[in-house]
Amino acid sequence: MLHGLDAEQRAAVTTLASPLAIVAAAGSGKTTVLTRRIAYRSAHGTATPQHVLALTFTREAAAELKRRLRRLDIREPIEAGTFHGVALRLLRDRALAANHAPPHVANDRLRLAREVASELKLQVEPYGALADLDWAKARMVTPDRYEGAIRITRRRTSLPPARFADFAAAYERLKRRRGVVDFDDLLTHTIEALRTDRPWAEGVHWRYRHFFVDEVQDLNPLQHAMLEALRAGRPDLCLVGDPRQAIYGWNGADPTTLAEVEVRYPGVTVVALNSNYRCSPQVVRAGAAALAASGQHDDSESRQPGAATVLVQQHVDEAAEAQAVARHLRGLLHHHRGRDLAVLARTNEQLTLLQQVLASFGIDTERSTGRSPLEVALRAAYRCASREQLAIWVDTSFTQGDELTRRVAEEADRFLSSGQPGQFRAWVELRDPFDDLEPADQRDAVALLTFHAAKGREWWGVVITGAEEGLIPHGSAGSQAQLAEEARLFYVAITRAAQHLLVTHCAQRQRKPAAPSRWLQAVTDSTALDVPAPPPTRSRLPTDPLLPLREWRAAIARVSGQPELAVCSDRVLRSLAQAPPADAAELARRLGITETAAARLRPLPT
Repeated sequence: MLHGLDAEQRAAVTTLASPLAIVAAAGSGKTTVLTRRIAYRSAHGTATPQHVLALTFTREAAAELKRRLRRLDIREPIEAGTFHGVALRLLRDRALAANHAPPHVANDRLRLAREVASELKLQVEPYGALADLDWAKARMVTPDRYEGAIRITRRRTSLPPARFADFAAAYERLKRRRGVVDFDDLLTHTIEALRTDRPWAEGVHWRYRHFFVDEVQDLNPLQHAMLEALRAGRPDLCLVGDPRQAIYGWNGADPTTLAEVEVRYPGVTVVALNSNYRCSPQVVRAGAAALAASGQHDDSESRQPGAATVLVQQHVDEAAEAQAVARHLRGLLHHHRGRDLAVLARTNEQLTLLQQVLASFGIDTERSTGRSPLEVALRAAYRCASREQLAIWVDTSFTQGDELTRRVAEEADRFLSSGQPGQFRAWVELRDPFDDLEPADQRDAVALLTFHAAKGREWWGVVITGAEEGLIPHGSAGSQAQLAEEARLFYVAITRAAQHLLVTHCAQRQRKPAAPSRWLQAVTDSTALDVPAPPPTRSRLPTDPLLPLREWRAAIARVSGQPELAVCSDRVLRSLAQAPPADAAELARRLGITETAAARLRPLPT
């Protein structure tokens, strides 16, 4: 359980302190430390596995936690799940014990929102209206305080603020008429039951005694309230997360939970994991520079050897940017698999053009990377609006689906045969029937993702596009808190790269002038420590007249992380030796790169 841990990680695993906060930098082995701590305490008798509750933010994260614990020889069942999944299981058990119907989770909230908008004669997109409702519920903002709350946070809304209370009330009435709840209702109902049903609350508190919470920086006030209701003031609590990666404030998360942990939890012991085992020193410096430029701090240190310098390129417009990214990736694909590379953008709109251009270059891409094949199969089953549609999907999947889809279909068939009311999604949340599955290999394709979707992932090489004002930070960020979150989002994107990072920006986008991101110069300046040695003189190379140029090419390839032949061929080297270019423009034309990129290259050897 302690094998291979550094001193910081070992301290986080073995300390007897409670409550404990583990502040884990990007690439510091957060999940390893969390699972080793659970296993270590179980082995030493300071925690009983059947009384452990590990709260995560995704079902896949919970399944991965269980898999790692099994590898550590923890055979007793440990409950790990999302806040909503745990709440659903608790409420279901409570209802069945009282011979009541378990909660029925709505499977089509957009339809409910659309009906409410029609009833109130509101011209509003259902998705945006639900986002406003979810934000308010996550922040525990009541309808009467909504207008004041959005003014303070400078939140842009879809619903007219003056009509929010009407919409929220009508939405609650419609849910009651249909006999359904949504996922945030599960948390509020659990909190209320723990407050009002003393015998049941005592049973829950007996059941859960040791609390471990992952990604604490993403907790919203409602989730925090549920955690505190479950904990009931007991000190056996371990929080794990990173304030530098708090990027969900727009969705109701409160990034101060971990940043101010010593205020919220007096007497807490804080252990910092500052060693980054994923990213090269160059990538770590670039991420720290972006944060520092926004007035934030990153003190993590890379434990990897030096790699290629971080590249920053300017292009004329988004079309030229996409072409350059495609050429760059084509060079990298000579020596790396597609699944080892990613292109990240702030918005989905940017990814559409990039995907089209990469396809024209014959580069296979995957927009849904970040969702496992299991998640894709489950989403297909969840889209079935009725039991009849689900039964048809099951029959089709048994005959036409792949092995994983058939596994999901078998579980859906068990659900249908059970006659249990509710939705298949609730069945899965209650039982975790797929937590034994190892993550399947993804397609060998370049990932195309937004910054938010890339969180928690890593690749050998990453291209970040659109590093411009209006995108980084996004134009919707108006307050200082929102700007700080945008800088953290940029940091998250940068630190997805292990060894190779290219950041691009455009002089104009959508035919309008575009200024470089306010944080881009700091990233560029961070590369100053990676100035390569000057090219050799002719006196060292008496035998091969092309040797100075070969070493010049090799140095460029080394710094940019490309194969040498992706820089230029021997034929081009010979032409450069016979007729040196007059200026950067001519060099750019002969190398097939932009003039800006050519100007950044070291001088040709004379």
